[in-house]
Amino acid sequence: MQTNIISVKYEDKYEPKTFSGKAYSYYTSVDVAVGDLVIAPTVSGDKIARVSEINIPDEKVILIKPYLKMIVQKIDKEVYLQNNQVQEKVA
Repeated sequence: MQTNIISVKYEDKYEPKTFSGKAYSYYTSVDVAVGDLVIAPTVSGDKIARVSEINIPDEKVILIKPYLKMIVQKIDKEVYLQNNQVQEKVA
């Protein structure tokens, strides 16, 4: 069953263009695949993150579901990794 819940890992602030650490769950309104880069809203502002899991079942996030934020923007991975420019990915 497909859901619109995904997990992401934020870009490392000390090693740009690397994504590691804890995974955080979000709703998404855009189609994403594992490995895509997105703009993830956080308490301290928007961060670049890499999708680490898609179609997460509701049961896995039942306790935090009311607090999940929404990802609405996917960025062009190649442009970002090569030129360090955040450019929205268009279909």
